[in-house]
Amino acid sequence: MNRFRFTTLAHRDHLFCSPMSSARVDELVELLDLPASSRVLDVGCGKAEFLLRAVQRHAATGVGVDPNGDFLRVARTTAGARGLAERMEWHEAPVADLALEPASFDLAICLGSSHAFGNFAQALAALAALVRPGGQVLMADPYWRQEPAPDFLAFLKASANTHLTHAGNEAAGLALGLAPLYSGVSNADEWDHYEGLFCRAVERFAQEHPQDPDAASYRERIRAWRDCYRRWSRDTMGFGFYLFLKP
Repeated sequence: MNRFRFTTLAHRDHLFCSPMSSARVDELVELLDLPASSRVLDVGCGKAEFLLRAVQRHAATGVGVDPNGDFLRVARTTAGARGLAERMEWHEAPVADLALEPASFDLAICLGSSHAFGNFAQALAALAALVRPGGQVLMADPYWRQEPAPDFLAFLKASANTHLTHAGNEAAGLALGLAPLYSGVSNADEWDHYEGLFCRAVERFAQEHPQDPDAASYRERIRAWRDCYRRWSRDTMGFGFYLFLKP
């Protein structure tokens, strides 16, 4: 079975594969303050809506990296429809498989995909190495709002060290010598909408394709996930975004 199938299906109706609203994304794009002809990297770009908005708004060129070919097909189609195809470069691969030139980007983005590097601090260090002096790194990732319950960690197959706090994420940038320019968090409405679309897509798939060999397991999986969100995740896990400057 294609290991990306569930993720692709669950994000069928998402514009962004993270709990961020369109208005939030536009606010962040405006804050980037990129010079003309900037080069922008997005690791784990998904459907690349954030990257494409940044490229269009700042007359930049973009490099999108994601191992999910279904997401990149959407990204390419969107780029073509907006007249941005010639300004984009796509890599359907894990970032670890690519030889990206150090200090060659004006902005490096990673929204909810720090696992591509290991953890938040490792992702931040890797991205900082890819931007030039004076460049920026924009990270977005989960954080603990409060100490996670043992049952929650067991469900996630995670540990208390899997994520930092909101302040801890910002401190990770400071420890690398980066200057913190801006930080914020997604609100409850953004989380609920993200999770709602996630569950809705899978439930509809299972209902409309009862003979599919994955339908029953997908339904079981999404209902367990929804219960986890209601019981623990909604109060325990946040999603923060962090803009850093490389001196």
